[in-house]
Amino acid sequence: MRDQIWASLNDTKYKGYCLGFLVDKFQKWDRNINIFLAIASSTSIAAWAIWKVNPMVWAAIIAFSQVLTAIKPYIPYFKYVKELNTKSLKVDLLNIEFERLWYKLQHKKVTNEQAVEIYFDLRRQSTEIFNFGDDIIFEVKSKIEKRANERMKTFLKNNYGIAININK
Repeated sequence: MRDQIWASLNDTKYKGYCLGFLVDKFQKWDRNINIFLAIASSTSIAAWAIWKVNPMVWAAIIAFSQVLTAIKPYIPYFKYVKELNTKSLKVDLLNIEFERLWYKLQHKKVTNEQAVEIYFDLRRQSTEIFNFGDDIIFEVKSKIEKRANERMKTFLKNNYGIAININK
C-alpha cells in the first residue's frame, strides 16, 4: 500500500503540473486571438495609411480577422481554460490530501487499514477529476511534459530530499 500511495502522490502531482502548464498555454492563445481581433477591428484610422502604402497587407489582415471572428466560437481555448482551471484547483487539493496521507503513513498516525480506505477514496476522487467530457480534446506535448518533469524534480528535492534524474 505504501508504494501505491507514493506512486499516486507523484502521479497526481505530475498531472497537476501538466494541467497548470496547459492552462497557461490556452490562456496565451485565447488572449493573443482576442488582442489580434481587437487591434484589427479598432485600427480603422491607421488602415488608411497602410491601405495607401500596401493594400494587400491590410486586406489580408482584415480577411484573416473576419475568418477568425467567424470561427472563434469553434476554437475552444476559453472553454479549455475554464475546465482546466477548475480541475487544476481540484488536483491541487487532492495532492494535499495525498501528501497528508503519506505523512500520516510515514509517522504511523494511521493504520494500514485506514490508509487503504483513504487511499481508495482519493483514487476515486482522482478518477472523477481526470475524467473529461467528450467535447474536450487536447494533447499534452513533450514540451509541457518536460516542464512538468522539471517541476517534479524540484518538488521532490525540496519536499522530500529526493534527487532524481529524469531523461525525457
